[in-house]
Order: sequence, then structure tokens, then C-alpha cells
Amino acid sequence: MTQTAKTGPRRLGPFFVLFLALIVASCASTGSQDKKLVTSLKLSVDAFNDAFRSEEYTEAAAFVPADKKEYFWAEVDRFKGKIRITDYNLREVQHTDKSTSANPIMYFQFYRLDSAALQTVTFTQKWYFDQKDKHWKVSDSGFGAITKTRAGF
Repeated sequence: MTQTAKTGPRRLGPFFVLFLALIVASCASTGSQDKKLVTSLKLSVDAFNDAFRSEEYTEAAAFVPADKKEYFWAEVDRFKGKIRITDYNLREVQHTDKSTSANPIMYFQFYRLDSAALQTVTFTQKWYFDQKDKHWKVSDSGFGAITKTRAGF
């Protein structure tokens, strides 16, 4: 079940990241900043998790702060060639600090490449809005919850 080419609408690329940056930048000057931050958070969460699901790790890394990159790439190495994420769903977003940090609750379906058994897990990610870069960043992807399941890591 190895993919040899990335096709279809899931290949978002750098244009989508630029689109997200423009959305976030537009938030800065209006009175409905909180609502726009929530919208841009949901778009960022979706773009990050979709990139990870489709194994576009470089695109996912755009949402990871510099001080977390080493851990992110180690996490990628633990997943690569071992599991496939088949689907995910953003269940709820818990805002923690005036809409500049949030904890999305995620639901993931995945399977091991050497097994046909579909597994599910629910976990929380941790995100914050980087005021300097005007982007949402993921400080904890929560993917460790997958390695703690019976996925055989």
C-alpha cells in the first residue's frame, strides 16, 4: 500500500501556507480579531494534520516552531513506514488564553502497515498564535498518543 505519487486536492503546497498567512495577517486590524483567529486556527490545524496524514512532512513542519523541529522530525521517523493515518476530525477547540493559545481535541483513525486492523485514538494538540510571525504554531502535536496505543511501536 505504498503511494508512489501525491495527487488530488490533498496536495496543498506552499500556496496554501501563504493563503493561511494572508488570512492571519488580515486579522490584525479588525474588531472581530478573535473570530478570525479562531477561523485561522481551524485552517492551520487542518493544514498541519492533513499534511501529516498525507506524509507531506515538510509542509507540516511549517507549523512547528524552531525549538520543536528536532522533536517533530524524530516523531516523523517513528511514524514513517509504520503507520498510515486514514482519517482525522477536529472535535472541539478549547481556548486557553484570550484566543492566542488553544487545545484542539482531535480524533484519528490509523492502521499499521503490517496489519489491516483500523485503530482510533482521541488526543489533544497544543497550539499558540506567534505574534511575531502572525501564524499559528503547534507546540505539541499529540501524536505521542498514537505511539502509546497498541500500534506496536
